[in-house]
Amino acid sequence: MLNFSVNFSPSNIATLKKALRSGYPHLRSAHLDEAIASSFGFNSYAAMRPVLHDVSMYARLVVHLNHLLLVLRLKELGYENIAPEELRSLIWKIEFPHTWHDGEVERAIQALRRPTAANA
Repeated sequence: MLNFSVNFSPSNIATLKKALRSGYPHLRSAHLDEAIASSFGFNSYAAMRPVLHDVSMYARLVVHLNHLLLVLRLKELGYENIAPEELRSLIWKIEFPHTWHDGEVERAIQALRRPTAANA
């Protein structure tokens, strides 16, 4: 099963939280923060927050979002009726504001991938 990869930035985390809140309005905000942090492998939101802000200022870090870790943390917090596949589907539909790379980097990557013409 593939996990979703996302640029680790404050705006992407906020977008993720907003989408999850709209899909699961009964989740408390603080519990959602904890579950999101867990989905990235952090033990708590307090542990994720400084890393998120420090890294996003100096690097373009792409991380895997594990929806099963998110579901497990929500179960620990008392939310039993979250279907993993529904959650996964919701996450895959989110349009994040910060993609892995900008247009210039995308063009450079495509140029590297483009094969040399046979008649060149």
